[in-house]
Amino acid sequence: MKTINLLEAEDPTGMIEQLYDFLGDMDSAINETIDFDADYDNIAICGMGGSAIGGSILADAGFEISDMPIEVIEFTELPKWVGERTLVIISTYSGNTYETLMMYDQAVERGCQIVVVTSGGKIREKAIADGVKVVSIKEGIQPRSAIGATIGYMANIIETTGGPKFKTELKKVLPSLYRLRDRLVIGDKKNVAVKVARRIHGKVPVIYASSVLSGSAYRWKTQINENSKMMAFSGTIPESNHNDIMWWTEGSKRDTFQIILFQEDESSKIMRKLLNITVCTLRERGMNPLVIRIRGRTAIERGLRAIMIGDYVSIYLAQYSGVDPAQINTIISFKSRFSTLLTYMEKRKQQRSRKKKKSEKEENPPSEPKS
Repeated sequence: MKTINLLEAEDPTGMIEQLYDFLGDMDSAINETIDFDADYDNIAICGMGGSAIGGSILADAGFEISDMPIEVIEFTELPKWVGERTLVIISTYSGNTYETLMMYDQAVERGCQIVVVTSGGKIREKAIADGVKVVSIKEGIQPRSAIGATIGYMANIIETTGGPKFKTELKKVLPSLYRLRDRLVIGDKKNVAVKVARRIHGKVPVIYASSVLSGSAYRWKTQINENSKMMAFSGTIPESNHNDIMWWTEGSKRDTFQIILFQEDESSKIMRKLLNITVCTLRERGMNPLVIRIRGRTAIERGLRAIMIGDYVSIYLAQYSGVDPAQINTIISFKSRFSTLLTYMEKRKQQRSRKKKKSEKEENPPSEPKS
């Protein structure tokens, strides 16, 4: 197998460089001074796609260290519990994601404590006009490549305002993550990302992890979708043992797929037993799951290590298939069409509103003054 040094590989669209900058962006973000005060009972992180995944990683890590609920909301509406005692972090790299703009408007209406993390766009204009705190991310990169900065800023905001000490935890694990990155960029036979990419090339990977690493497993799925232009799925254990396992053990055309299981260092005794039983059951029924060891003493370290491995897997897969990892023309086209539709709907709404007001005015003319 030929050794590939990604730092010396052709990178016309800058995706490899952006991937390599993941840790540097995070490092800078957690060390930036953020002037913002808040007093809250729960945290809502609002965003879509690559802008939301950083929140999922912190929400997973909060399983071990957070005394308060942290939920990622990827929708057009906020749940009822979000209110004045909620810290709302609005994350949209472009600043123009329609669903996120809708969540922002609702957060303002409910009097939430809001911080916006963005590179610009309409959300910045709205936040400045509303007097809402804005934390700026560097421009000119793919939204999914901004995850390092997103995680860093979110961790910084949360700890600075008295929430879980995510920033402190990140500072502890960064040195080991830098060492992992130096190994992942060299595509030799010892590189775990290369081994995984070769194993799943030409197949449909399905990635399973415990709930503590569900965000990392989902990141694998989305990176393989976008960077490698391959179908992929993700799920959690033990939940998948109550449904998915039926197809894995008794379904047809299973050789098209490749199961990937995250085996965590420091996981609980019951989770280790559940994973072992899952692997044994699959092997007994003719499946050959790929078990990947995820090192790390804390959930946040394991989550980030898993993300880094998956990101590099997606880049090696793109190289094997000869595709441009940065190209997402279909997504751009969809967003454009969706935006056009929403603009039309908004105009129609305004027209109906004006027509209704005119009709009401005609039906209820002002009374003439009494003489």
